[in-house]
Amino acid sequence: MKKERLHTAINDAELSLHRLAKLMPGLSAHRRLADVLQLIHGVFEARMSWIMLETDELRHLEVLGDSLPNDSAERLLAELRQHRAPWRVKCWHKNVGRLLYPEDHPLAQELKCGVLCRIFPLQDDARAFLFLAFDQPLLAPAVLRSVAQIIAEKLHDAMTELISRERTAVELKNIINQYRILFDRAPVLMNSFDKHNRCTLWNGECERVFGWTLEEVNREADPLALFYPDPEVRQRVRETINTSPSLEMHEWYPQRRDGAVLATLWSNIILSDGEIMNIGVDITERKRTENLLAFQATTDALTCCYNRLAILDHLQKSLDNCQAEQHETHFAMVMIDLDHFKQINDQWGHAAGDEALVYFCQRIREQCGGQPRLGRLGGEEFLLLLPVADPGEAIAFTDRLRAQLLAAPFTRDDASLTLSFSAGVLVVCQRHYERAVLLTLVDNALYDAKRTGRGKTVVASLMQ
Repeated sequence: MKKERLHTAINDAELSLHRLAKLMPGLSAHRRLADVLQLIHGVFEARMSWIMLETDELRHLEVLGDSLPNDSAERLLAELRQHRAPWRVKCWHKNVGRLLYPEDHPLAQELKCGVLCRIFPLQDDARAFLFLAFDQPLLAPAVLRSVAQIIAEKLHDAMTELISRERTAVELKNIINQYRILFDRAPVLMNSFDKHNRCTLWNGECERVFGWTLEEVNREADPLALFYPDPEVRQRVRETINTSPSLEMHEWYPQRRDGAVLATLWSNIILSDGEIMNIGVDITERKRTENLLAFQATTDALTCCYNRLAILDHLQKSLDNCQAEQHETHFAMVMIDLDHFKQINDQWGHAAGDEALVYFCQRIREQCGGQPRLGRLGGEEFLLLLPVADPGEAIAFTDRLRAQLLAAPFTRDDASLTLSFSAGVLVVCQRHYERAVLLTLVDNALYDAKRTGRGKTVVASLMQ
């Protein structure tokens, strides 16, 4: 009997040496964990095998052969840790299936012997374990233990390198997830269109701002037409996203799903694969605020015509643009003052006076058409700039305005009042005069109109 056991052990040892010789060249430090397990599993003809890598932040389990119940490998390792005795190799020559499967599971009876080896030392918080199970007692326990120790030694470098790769993969995955979250949630518009005008990138901010999903955008024959209905504008946009990217910010006005036009700033970045990413910011609210502030800074709050600073600025620009030899740059200054305005305030109250000023400006706009360059200099005094107008045309304008005021008196609380005004006119044909001089001349003409009876227009001359 002793001779038979020795003969079996020798035969098992010889077989193990052959298998180890076949196995060792393949256990390099650059193979994947699944490939390493596949090699060991195949060489030793195991029924079931697994390798587990553990660190404080990750756990990776590879299984071959029969399926493994959930958490059975973790439970086995936890039971061994409870014994607190140091170990490197654990061998079971019978009933190994009961360690991993319930009693009523077929493999609880079919798996006979097995071995679990701990691969160490790895990095400080890293652990690796190799488990092999067989459906017959292939090796003597001592030989099986020795083989497992040899494999564990050989796997040390491979497992250490695999742990590093696993950590790198986890870190990379975390970075990718962070960038994906950033891409999807950042309050920045990010998208990309390929050379066939198909949208390849469309982040969450684009979907939120424009109202279309990536799938909906790409259902269109020309997705850019959703945002830029004008073909000429669309072609200029297409050049920036396909052929002529620019790092400088450019302002574009795309249309969103509900038809509203947005104000956006865009720049373009060329990625490593040659694709162009468009990065934009929705500045619609900012533009709306800027426009409101600009309106408030240049507009008289009561009459909604230009305030004093704004109309004087327009006067200066008109004067700078005026050329003696270019008639289309000539303009007329009409300074207007409501007659007897103090009496309106005294008789009807200041609220009625404000309404009268608003009414008066509305009538001027009707006579000019559109948005005239009309500004309130202060109180009831206004300055109107009439482009390409000679003295006769300026006088004709004031005559029409008086006729309209006569035909449609200002009314309030069933009372009516025909508004009257005096005006001074000055036609500017060259820019060789200071603005202050022009204002003085036209103001003198207005004073003459009021001094000589009001309700009339007096023309000033630059020659006086």
